[in-house]
Amino acid sequence: MAAYNIEGYVEEALESLLSQPYIDAMRIVVVDDGSRDETYAAARAIVERDGGVHIELLRQENRGLSAARNTGMAAVRTPYVGFLDGDDIYLEGFAEAVMPILATREWDLVEYNVKIIDDAGRELDEIDIVDTVTTGGHPVNRTTLQQFANGFHTFAWARIYRSDLFDEAPFPVDRHYEDMAVVPSTYLRARNVYRIPKPLIGYRRRFGSITQCASVRDVQDLRVNGREALARCDGGEMDDYWLTVFDKLFHRACHVCARVDRGSFKPASEMLAAMAVDHRKARAKLAERSGREVGELKPFDLNVRADRSIHFLKGILKKVLRRSLDHHQRERRPGTSNQLSG
Repeated sequence: MAAYNIEGYVEEALESLLSQPYIDAMRIVVVDDGSRDETYAAARAIVERDGGVHIELLRQENRGLSAARNTGMAAVRTPYVGFLDGDDIYLEGFAEAVMPILATREWDLVEYNVKIIDDAGRELDEIDIVDTVTTGGHPVNRTTLQQFANGFHTFAWARIYRSDLFDEAPFPVDRHYEDMAVVPSTYLRARNVYRIPKPLIGYRRRFGSITQCASVRDVQDLRVNGREALARCDGGEMDDYWLTVFDKLFHRACHVCARVDRGSFKPASEMLAAMAVDHRKARAKLAERSGREVGELKPFDLNVRADRSIHFLKGILKKVLRRSLDHHQRERRPGTSNQLSG
């Protein structure tokens, strides 16, 4: 669990695990990434209440989500690992659904659906990563990989992984959309996957989180991810997989470009155009190397501008609705001691 400035959420996140059956078979590593609020104190209070039995609490200078996850990964000693952001929760039934599958040591990946929740834990929506048709165990073959690439649900926290699927320090430090850089390669290394068609994790959608903002930096980092995907295309049988990954990254970059502020739109658009050039060069290289003809990207400029207009109209509506709402960061729960912040 990577945690940064989430004093009002981290206790609930930890309790969502500690309350699960099979907790004695789990080890929780919490990495406080240099929080400036009471996040560390709140986590330490839960550790002390638990007697230090299940939780290892680490602290480092602020270096970002990827660095915090890498620190946590270095402390993992279990055969399987999962990721929980400090403002999210595991849902009731998580352990009963997952732990018996992991106990067989047969599966490299276990994935499940996601419930989107608000500050109060109320359900807003669901993300269906697994449907009833693809439930159960499957080999990771070209069909499975293409299904993953087509859906492109790359949330690191939507799966449990065999720990040795990861390289040392796998998450690229100081890069946004780091999950999109890591999960496609990790999926490719797996031999098999077990799919559970029910939501087992609650993803918190809260005002002001990093996923609610958009910047030129986001488009730039998506371009880096895209170039890495294109570099995997070598005229072999996995080209379709990596070309689909690039296509999904490009569409995400279009989505982000449409949502940057007015002053950032021109440089974001230029970065998007550079990403299209990357694709054109990769197409030419594949045609020269293997005679492979790859379709051009569809025109995107007008679609981005139309998406941008719709986004700003929605923004005006949200501003009207927000006038009577308080969007401050959720505070630490009343009654929790704040004497532990040393």
